[in-house]
Amino acid sequence: MLLLGYWRGVQRWEGEVGLLESSFSAVVRVERHLFALVDTDPEREETFSQLPDNSAFLAHEGSVVVASDLEDQRARVRVEVWDSLPDTPSGEGFQSLGEPGSISFESGWIQLVSLKQEPQSEEYELAGPGPYQVLVWVGPRQEDPAEDLDAYRFFERFVIQLWT
Repeated sequence: MLLLGYWRGVQRWEGEVGLLESSFSAVVRVERHLFALVDTDPEREETFSQLPDNSAFLAHEGSVVVASDLEDQRARVRVEVWDSLPDTPSGEGFQSLGEPGSISFESGWIQLVSLKQEPQSEEYELAGPGPYQVLVWVGPRQEDPAEDLDAYRFFERFVIQLWT
């Protein structure tokens, strides 16, 4: 077997990568370094009641809270759902923001939200409710020269991977 890669405690061996089942993308407004992927169940715990360190993520009670290096931006976010341990995101320079974590989405529906809890994507239906593993990746900072607002001129790309 050939070792394909290593990220913070998780070894990947040839032939052990899962299949990408589905995905969705959105441009997400990041405020004060934060945004989240949340279970749309209205009974879930307050999304931002627990916060990760900068350049990290925290999975808790139906929420995956992501903290970026940039304070304010329009991040490009892709959420991927895999059938098992996912492949490293395509593209150059992606780095994991931590160890894989566990999260439960009880409603079976998820959505990206801003710090103010404003929807940043359509609601997305998972294959079903229940526990998932999650890992968040960030790509290198990029510039959008067409952006009129200086605060949003630079942005990051994030990939949030879920699997069962």
